[in-house]
Amino acid sequence: MAGVDLDPAAPKKPGAMAGGEPRSIGGDALPAGIRFIEFFGLPGIGKTTASRLLADRLRSAGAIVDEKRTTWEDKALVARQFNRLNLVLPRLRHSDFRSIASRIARFVAEGGQEAPVDLLRWTWCLWSVAAYMADERSKGDKVTVLDQGLLQGFWSVLLKSRHRGTSEHWLDIMAAIGLDDIVFVELRGGIDLARNRIRSRDDRASRLQRQAPTGEGALWTKAERAYCTIAADLWRRQNAAHSMPMLAVVDMSASASPEEVADKTLQAVLLTYERRQRSIEPGSH
Repeated sequence: MAGVDLDPAAPKKPGAMAGGEPRSIGGDALPAGIRFIEFFGLPGIGKTTASRLLADRLRSAGAIVDEKRTTWEDKALVARQFNRLNLVLPRLRHSDFRSIASRIARFVAEGGQEAPVDLLRWTWCLWSVAAYMADERSKGDKVTVLDQGLLQGFWSVLLKSRHRGTSEHWLDIMAAIGLDDIVFVELRGGIDLARNRIRSRDDRASRLQRQAPTGEGALWTKAERAYCTIAADLWRRQNAAHSMPMLAVVDMSASASPEEVADKTLQAVLLTYERRQRSIEPGSH
């Protein structure tokens, strides 16, 4: 795991790296082996702002970058579902995607959701993200920055799960979807920081903003537990060189500006990719 804190004395960013022809990013190089940069963390921690600023920085430096919110929460319900249908239905013609879709549905069902609507919602959400990523991989070599994607989808499943036993691990499903070209960026921060930030917003986009005050504390505790479970599972997978997720960590603080977070995110992404390349080089073990 490559971690970066928001400290001006942190190491300087590395230059060009292995993994194909680099995409020029100012004085750095974004390796061609990076296809997706996906953020995850507690609600309100700053994923959307960080993803937007990172995409802007990469784009202004000459990279071909697409910034997406795969949940399409800014669109009306009908438009949101129409977008998802356009992604999922064509993919269901492929047997490999049907297999992934079946595994996702089984995992969500076996874990036990608090309500039937949760089973449908999070299965459909994960199908949509998986279909979106497959569709993007079939196109050019642009980098896609996601404010939330696979990890946040599984976080939502764990948040509403009754924690029953499942026949397979969620990370095995993600490995089938494909991990080699994704850098996951964990914006690491505690409940107090995330809650203060989310309370300062007035968009009510998060379910934690819509929660009744009497149940807010319990929901935040569950949110943190699900987040910590995902982070711990990712950490344990770091030892499997060829299939390990690329995980970059940015420690958040209340005083850090969004621009600082974006800068440190790029540094962490480059460091974690370099670590992956070293781990799979012959004779590195």
